[in-house]
Amino acid sequence: TTERRTRVSSNNTFLGFKGSEDLGNGLSAIWQFEQAIAIDQQSKNDSGGSTAITGGGNQSHRTSFVGLASKQMGTVQLGLIDTPFKTSLGPLDAFGQHTLADYRSIMGMVGGVNLASFRAQNAVQYISPNMGGFYIKALYSAANETGNDAAAAGNTGGVVGVGNPHLYSISGTYASGPLYATLAYEDIKSVSNFNNDFQYKNWRTGVAYKLGDLKIGLGYERIKGDGAVAVGSANTISRNAWYVPVTYDMGNNTLKLAFTKAGSSNQTNSAGKDLSGSDGAKQWSLGVDHNFSKRTKLYALYTRVNNDSNGSYTLGGGATGISQVNLGSYGATASGFSVGMVHAF
Repeated sequence: TTERRTRVSSNNTFLGFKGSEDLGNGLSAIWQFEQAIAIDQQSKNDSGGSTAITGGGNQSHRTSFVGLASKQMGTVQLGLIDTPFKTSLGPLDAFGQHTLADYRSIMGMVGGVNLASFRAQNAVQYISPNMGGFYIKALYSAANETGNDAAAAGNTGGVVGVGNPHLYSISGTYASGPLYATLAYEDIKSVSNFNNDFQYKNWRTGVAYKLGDLKIGLGYERIKGDGAVAVGSANTISRNAWYVPVTYDMGNNTLKLAFTKAGSSNQTNSAGKDLSGSDGAKQWSLGVDHNFSKRTKLYALYTRVNNDSNGSYTLGGGATGISQVNLGSYGATASGFSVGMVHAF
C-alpha cells in the first residue's frame, strides 16, 4: 500500500552570501555562494541529489558562481547554476519550490526520474541586458568533466571516458508590469545519469498575468528523448505536461489553487510493461499563506496526485528535495496535508 507517514522537515533552508566590486567603465566583478542546510539532519532537504550533472550531498551547494556584469554587455557567470530551462517557469509556481505541493512532483518528471530541472555544475551562463523587460539566458554545462564516470553501468564499451555528456539551456523572458511570458529549450545528453547514451531535447513555455489581486498563469512542457536506454527500459520518451496556477491576495493572506497534468508517455518500464497511453497523472493543490510581515509567513496546503492506471507520479522526490511518498503500486493515489513556517533574513 502507499505509505502513510507524519514528517517534520526542513524542506528549503539555506544560507547565502553575495557581493560585487566596481571595476570602472560600467563593469563589475560579481560573486555568490549559497549553501543548503539540513537543520533536521535529513538527507532529503534540498540535498540536490547526487548525479554527474548536479552533484549532491546532505549539505549541498545551491547556486554559487563568480562572474562579470555590465549594464551594456550583460552578465557572464561561472559555477553551479540553475539552468534557464529550470528557472523559466519558476515565477509561475503558486506554492513556491520545496513544499509538498511543488509543481516539480510532475513537471520535469517521467517515471520517477527528474529529466528537466537541474542545477548544473561546471556551468557557464550568459544573461543579456534587460531590454524593455525582455532578456535572454543561455547556459552550457560540461556536466561531468571526465566524460563518463559509470563504466560499470554498461556504457558504450564499458570504458571510463568514452561518453561525451553535455547540457545546453536557453530561455527568453519578458517580465514587465502585470505580464510575465517565457520560452525555454534544453538539450541534455548523459552517459551515466539516465543509463547509457541518452539525449533529451525539451521545451517549456509559460505566461502569467496579474490583474489587481488576482494572478493567473499557464505553463506547458514537452519532454522528448531517445537513445540506448532511458527511464526503465525505454528507447524513446515523449511526454507533455500542463500547469495552471491561480493566486488571490486578500490583505495579509494569499489563497492558492493549482492544477498540473502530465500526459501519457511513450515508454516501457523496467519490467517490460507497456505504459503507453496510461501513465499520466493529475495533481490538485489548494492552500493559503498568512503573511505576518515581509519576512515571516505561515502556510497550509493540501495536495493530491491521481495517477492513471499505469502512472507512477508521487509527492516529493526528484527535483523537489523532499523525501517522496512511496506508492504501493502503479495507478495509486498520493495525497498530503502540510503546514509550515518561512522566515527570510
